[in-house]
Amino acid sequence: MDERRIPVPGWSTAITQVGFHKILVRGYPLEELIRNLSFPEVVFLTIRGELPTKEQARVLDAALCAIVDHGFFAPTIVAARVVASANPQSIVPAMASGILTVGSVTVSPQETAELILEASKLMREEGLSMEETARRVVEELRSKGRRIPGLGHPLHPDEDPRASALKEVAVKNGLWGQSSMLYEEIHKAFVEISGRFLPINIDGMLGCVLTELGFEPKEMAGIAAISFMPRIIAHAVEESRDIKLRVVEGDYTGVSERHLPPDFIRR
Repeated sequence: MDERRIPVPGWSTAITQVGFHKILVRGYPLEELIRNLSFPEVVFLTIRGELPTKEQARVLDAALCAIVDHGFFAPTIVAARVVASANPQSIVPAMASGILTVGSVTVSPQETAELILEASKLMREEGLSMEETARRVVEELRSKGRRIPGLGHPLHPDEDPRASALKEVAVKNGLWGQSSMLYEEIHKAFVEISGRFLPINIDGMLGCVLTELGFEPKEMAGIAAISFMPRIIAHAVEESRDIKLRVVEGDYTGVSERHLPPDFIRR
């Protein structure tokens, strides 16, 4: 046995091999990645396990730019700035708090991806057309009172410019395939059945594009977090420069002021 090895009993990984004078990421020396690859290429390799094509790298690059910031409208920033105001010595707690706001209501490309995969399975197993599949999916979700993920945005009621730009890059690089077209058909069916227009938002478009790139739904929230990490850093640092605790004044809706009954008064 090589005495220089650092064993970790009970642990194994197919991602990285680390030893003395050696760091291999998916089998590639890290120094080669540093010298030759872009950050999106390294992200793709680390998560998916293989090097991307130039087209895949370009589309992932665009996806990583897609939600870099959305101002105070983003819960990630509100949470991060509140925590940064309370702990200005370090932005790390603020970064953690911002990430913890990710869920089904905000930054949720995985929900769109899960819907795409379910719809694709239905279309394949029942031999349905894309249009038939879309209508079946929309009708079923509506009958259960569930929303279609990835649609609508209060600030972008007609078109989400981020989603349009990301689609443009995907189409240009040949990565707008059946999964994305199926989701667009679901969107079309929703508008026709509900009589209500909601645009595909950036979460929906990220779900489409990241599915085309081969990422699993569970990986997508993490990729989205990489995209908005710069905004958390910038906002947290800006907030920490003004040492003033963020507080919110809300309206009280409880009972009027009252006092304990005599039996509860300890003398």
